[in-house]
Amino acid sequence: MKFHHEKLWPFLMGFILSVNFYLLPFLPTSPRATDFGSLLLGGWVLTRLARGRQKSQPLAIIALIALTPIIWLFFSFLGSDPQTTVLTARWLLAMPWALALVFLLEDDRRQNMLAWGLLLGGLVNVLVIILQWLGFEGILQMVGLSSSGANYHHFVSHQVRIPGLHGHHNASSSVISLLVPAGFFLYFRHRLKLNLLLVSLGGLLIALHLTSTRSPLLVAVFSVVFVTALARKIRQSALIGVVLLGVLVPLVVVYGPPGGWARWKNTEALTSNAAERGDSGLGAVELCIENPLGLGVAEGHIQLAGKTGIRATHNAFLQAALVWGVPFGILISVGLILTVLRGFAGQESGYFLPSLLAFHTCGLFMFEEHLNNPTFIILAAWLVAVAFLPTLRNGKSHVD
Repeated sequence: MKFHHEKLWPFLMGFILSVNFYLLPFLPTSPRATDFGSLLLGGWVLTRLARGRQKSQPLAIIALIALTPIIWLFFSFLGSDPQTTVLTARWLLAMPWALALVFLLEDDRRQNMLAWGLLLGGLVNVLVIILQWLGFEGILQMVGLSSSGANYHHFVSHQVRIPGLHGHHNASSSVISLLVPAGFFLYFRHRLKLNLLLVSLGGLLIALHLTSTRSPLLVAVFSVVFVTALARKIRQSALIGVVLLGVLVPLVVVYGPPGGWARWKNTEALTSNAAERGDSGLGAVELCIENPLGLGVAEGHIQLAGKTGIRATHNAFLQAALVWGVPFGILISVGLILTVLRGFAGQESGYFLPSLLAFHTCGLFMFEEHLNNPTFIILAAWLVAVAFLPTLRNGKSHVD
């Protein structure tokens, strides 16, 4: 992989989306690298507008996505609801990112570099988890790769679940799992060798083991099936299938899946976890029907806990509907699904990478409230925008 000046910034965007370091790590609510990046990208958008180079259609789509957060930011600020204000502001900070990521669609090389950024960023996240496990939390905080708000209070079988760079085991493992669609995208485009892809997948397994998380692994398996079907390359697909079966099956037999067999075979815990998620999901649906315009973060938690005894929806689509309203939740859901479908045109259509990321993100969203994470807010804003862009012709975009 050779770097050129025009390729550096797409790589950095992907890398920072994954390695979203803390600008003030001594603060539990530290600003993140994506916040600073939003200011830079906002300036870039304004410059393009001043020069008349920014097309109106992508801007209109982004404005439509931003409409609900703008309204909620106004009322949450007046109502002194800091949790909703901060989280809603993240959506507005995501809009310059979404516009810039839309710009990447016009060039395959830029998409390649974005994927490289996500892949290498995922490996850096794996390294952070390993260093935390080895006891280097203090050093990681000094360089902004962990924060004072990192959660070390969750245990499985008396083993702490390592929180990772993003401060929580579920958040960090899910961000790392983005290397799966990014890595397979590069592999099927002959930009990544098989041995490097296997190293990346091995890093993901290490991270999942130390965080003791299951959902990213399940989503990753479905994503691998999806990308191999979408790529339509029988020889490469057969090769990766044989290698994965030859390497992973013996590892699972000997050492067990990430987190150990005890966690996966604990039927009582699995049943309890599934029941809890089912209850919280149904409760969130009922509250969404009763409050179609949304409740905000704090009030949503209070009413959901009052109805089910559980504060979290365990589903990002329901989270969007419960916090910001049913229309916004529908917009996010439909937008991601449409972006997945646009990838069926094949990897030469220009939608291959967005479709893979949308499929993987949809899977992750079914298990956790990932719209608390700036990385997934940015990805959601971008992928929803992609759903409504003009059709690409000959693999090139006409949105710029």
